Amino acid sequence: MRKSASAVIICLCLSAAPLLAQGYPSVRVGGSSLRANGQIAQGYQYTGSCPVDLKFGWGVIPNAPTSVTYRFSRSDGGHSARSFMADLPQPNRSTPLYDDWRLGANTPQFADFHGWVNLIIEGPNHLENKINFTLHCQ
Repeated sequence: MRKSASAVIICLCLSAAPLLAQGYPSVRVGGSSLRANGQIAQGYQYTGSCPVDLKFGWGVIPNAPTSVTYRFSRSDGGHSARSFMADLPQPNRSTPLYDDWRLGANTPQFADFHGWVNLIIEGPNHLENKINFTLHCQ
């Protein structure tokens, strides 16, 4: 019996190999960025007057032309009210996805504030990529 079960498992694995070789559309995150009031926030940190307009960006790269469904969640419990879709027409080319957040005040709470925004890709494959950041509101 054990030999039969092993043979079945091997056959199932081998029969799936052509599907994996063909490939299905999938995406990966090639990089991320943070802008604060339109300027690049080096090291994902901002020091200055608050509130500040933050723009979180991710470069999403497909292996084949596809569409991506995505949403965002944030460290303050905020999240996208709905999912978004974007077309990724060119394989191996980065397409930017953005989330904006106006945050902070010149109060002790934001003197050394640590937070994050998480990109959640729902399809064609599930993927999450979190940007951690620090605010130093003065």
